[in-house]
Amino acid sequence: MQRSGKDILYFETGPDNAPTMWVAPGEEFEVVTQMNRGPWLDDHPDGERLRELLRAGNPSSGCIYINGAEPGMALIVHVGEIETEPFGFTNYRGSTGAMPGWMGDSGVGRHHKVVQIRDGNILWSDTLQIPIAPMLGVVGVAPKHSRWTNAWAGEWGGNFDIQEVTTGASVWLPVNVPGALLHIGDMHARQGDGEICGAGGIETGGTVRLRCELVPLPAGMTWPRITNDTHIMTTAMARPAEDAFRTALSEMILWLQHDYGFTRGEAYLFLGQVLEARCTQFVNPTFSYVAKVNRKYLPK
Repeated sequence: MQRSGKDILYFETGPDNAPTMWVAPGEEFEVVTQMNRGPWLDDHPDGERLRELLRAGNPSSGCIYINGAEPGMALIVHVGEIETEPFGFTNYRGSTGAMPGWMGDSGVGRHHKVVQIRDGNILWSDTLQIPIAPMLGVVGVAPKHSRWTNAWAGEWGGNFDIQEVTTGASVWLPVNVPGALLHIGDMHARQGDGEICGAGGIETGGTVRLRCELVPLPAGMTWPRITNDTHIMTTAMARPAEDAFRTALSEMILWLQHDYGFTRGEAYLFLGQVLEARCTQFVNPTFSYVAKVNRKYLPK
């Protein structure tokens, strides 16, 4: 099985990133992700070199070329088993925008926490263990013309920070350039909604098994989608957060119209009863929203 490692890291996603691995549709492969720079480096024996290497956030482990991918297609990234590193960290440096202004720039001051991860749990303290819920923060393909740091997300995917991007999920991305140029990184052992600390979630590294599929771009799909056994999901990233919600909502209406036989008006009324939606990340340059519909409510 092919494996994309941490020897070549990209901190930006763009159409001119040189591929580091080539995979065929249907082929299983693994990606080993690099943990973000943070306080874990203070006691690391190779901390000085790593701190210099990790010059920016959310490094992707290489750039993966999907054989046969062409514009006009959608790339479906099927997420398999995720195995985290045995440790991770969270970090708050202040001024993430998640705190109300009356509390000042930081509100609570600067804080960080390095934790051990053992037997499926985050060892938060001597008395508290939190179950892991591993996820991928960054799953993206190259935009057609532009280049973005991995702090950003958009129609190409990127820094989603959506907890549903986990084992058993499939991420649908519009292909913009030949080969799609898939970028994977920013693994979290767990993340609460809003990602309010800025650095997590529990930032960690690890290994994820993936498989890709190519299909014609679905009608009405202009932003990434996520599917799993229980839900269909649309995503959007914007500022302010309500614009992200509006886009995720409109994308879901179009999906229901094109694939499930609803008129737009019927879809809107239907979503008024069954829509699940939330802001999963409130600290990046743009905010992330996910809109969900449980499959049990969809026409057969």
